[in-house]
Amino acid sequence: MKKNEPDLFQMMHDYLICYIPVERRMSPDTLRTYKQALNQYRLYLQNEKGIAFMDASFDHFDREMIYGFLTWLRDVKQRSTETINNRLAGIKSFLRYCAERDISLSVYYSSVSTIRSFRGTKAKRVDYLNESQLKALFAEPDASTRIGRRDRFIMIFSYESGCRMQELLNLRLEDIHHDSNGTIIRILGKGSKLRTVPLSEQAVRHLNAYLREFHPTQDNNAFLIYTVHKGGHTQMTGGDVDYALKKYAKRLHNRDDTFPLNLHEHMLRHSIAMAMLKHGVPLSYIKDFLGHSQIQTTTIYAHSDDEAIRKALDQVKHPKPIRQENKRWKGKESELLKYCGLL
Repeated sequence: MKKNEPDLFQMMHDYLICYIPVERRMSPDTLRTYKQALNQYRLYLQNEKGIAFMDASFDHFDREMIYGFLTWLRDVKQRSTETINNRLAGIKSFLRYCAERDISLSVYYSSVSTIRSFRGTKAKRVDYLNESQLKALFAEPDASTRIGRRDRFIMIFSYESGCRMQELLNLRLEDIHHDSNGTIIRILGKGSKLRTVPLSEQAVRHLNAYLREFHPTQDNNAFLIYTVHKGGHTQMTGGDVDYALKKYAKRLHNRDDTFPLNLHEHMLRHSIAMAMLKHGVPLSYIKDFLGHSQIQTTTIYAHSDDEAIRKALDQVKHPKPIRQENKRWKGKESELLKYCGLL
């Protein structure tokens, strides 16, 4: 603690020992709720951020740290909305008390007070594969076999194009267009809405290799992806695609249980959307790429990347703990917790 800086522990002592039970005469249940909020935040700082309680200061009560704590309760600890909001209310109450006692602390209360209460249940999650999982999936089919090469192409093309299952299965060779600017595909989506999607250079390489092997005659009316039935080409079914995906997913899951068993084609569509978002592609572009009618549909991806949110919060530079002024509590953590009213 710097000279003349407000003492966090003294404030906590006055708040929990004097203010809540004596001055405000709040019920034991209310006091217990506020203690739980501060105790859980103390443990979060200690276990998740490596900040011992005796090294904590008001600088660790800023908006980013508190919001990180709340999303950790929601996403990692799976706490209910009611519990999360109770913890937020307890921390806000403490910081409001501190701001009233020392105007220099009002900045902390002001910033944390902008955090709104969490609403309803946790937002629906989007299931997607991360970069390492995608690499493992694309490498899983046996490329020495015709079926393996076909399956690998279906997975890569489904990912690169962002197609829905039926959009993928409905594609014909006439929907692929090459020009001096590159290769695009025309996709007939929901509501008979037509959109065009440019393909990356990597996708084009896989597409050209696939066409050479599986469409040597270049019949423009032929389905891009097909099965052979009684010597003829027929449109592949969604069940065929799902069967192949789950077959490879099971193999990968047996080697790494974090790989999802419930792999389905739409998860590849989610995966390219999340990859685009992580690389800074605007939601409006992703909306058009996926063929969404409303931007509200696309915003689900902006609320789903908990990993990115936590990484961003971890990158926020927070003041390093100031240790030298807390020597009187060194080795006396239990005494400090009792003094603060947390035990």
